[in-house]
Amino acid sequence: MSSRPSLRPRGEIAWGAFCVACAVGMLVFPQWQTVPFHWIWITITFLYGFRRWTNGQTAGVLAAVIVVTSIAMLRAVGETAELSEIPLMTCVFLGMVWHVRRRQDAVDAMRRVADREREFMRDAAHTLRTPLTVAHGYAEFVLEGLEPGTQGHDDAATLLDELRRLARISDQLLLLATAEREDALLMAPVALDRLAADVARRFAHSTGRPVTVSAPAAVTVLADEQRLRHALDALVENALHATATGGAVTIDARVRDGRAVLEVSDTGVGIAPEDRARIFERFVRGADAERRPGTGLGLPIVKAIAEAHGGTVTVESEPGAGTSFALTLGAPVPAVRPAAATAELRPAAA
Repeated sequence: MSSRPSLRPRGEIAWGAFCVACAVGMLVFPQWQTVPFHWIWITITFLYGFRRWTNGQTAGVLAAVIVVTSIAMLRAVGETAELSEIPLMTCVFLGMVWHVRRRQDAVDAMRRVADREREFMRDAAHTLRTPLTVAHGYAEFVLEGLEPGTQGHDDAATLLDELRRLARISDQLLLLATAEREDALLMAPVALDRLAADVARRFAHSTGRPVTVSAPAAVTVLADEQRLRHALDALVENALHATATGGAVTIDARVRDGRAVLEVSDTGVGIAPEDRARIFERFVRGADAERRPGTGLGLPIVKAIAEAHGGTVTVESEPGAGTSFALTLGAPVPAVRPAAATAELRPAAA
């Protein structure tokens, strides 16, 4: 990250040297002066599309270009009529300035809105955590004092379940508020095949259902292991919820097109096309939401984690034919252990 600031002056210095070379070319080859002349103006316009100078810097650079090209053109051809192109080139450049500033203002406005939204989610999650913890403790205390099977006991149990759900939403909002921030990642080499096997093992033991892991070769990538674990947990949990007992859930870890990929596939009910377009939006749960647990925040968190790693998450699904989520990350780094064999992790025997 420390090398990025130096790229800006280097770009301007390189462009300045190029302009000087073009001006010299106008003097040395007057019969071709129109080519370097236009290259100067084209490159300043192109450069401003990637840079946003201050008003003073813009005025100074524009004035310098006008003076240099005017002197070079007069010395090259000696006709003032040729100078009429300079106002035209100036208008083109100022048009680019206006367009870039409008676009940047819009981008800045969107960024401010996104920052305020993340700040609100973070503050809301922190504010809710303490009262939810207190309410959860009182609900457990009340539940212990009621006789099982009574209406009061059932009502208290329902209250406790809803408080747990609210606490989970609060935790997910807090994670979502920071998941897409690159500076919040703790980057280190992560063995994706080992991570997939660990996640599959935990779900197999906790749910009593087998989860298959396919990792033909060791795959190691630079990433935040805890964030990747959370994303993989969410995908496997969704797959198990969408798949009936006896169906297959598979975690695949491999390299595809030069990038590390974690893929979770199932043979469940699939996703309707109208839901697939909005599945990564917050609190969107699909048409069958009433039959499945969840908050509608799991997949948005997966998407935010993927994008924070410079990757993507995609979905392929057909109703009744299962679903496949592919989490594409960066290029793999050298493997740290021998290849892992394909295996199916089954729950421990009772």
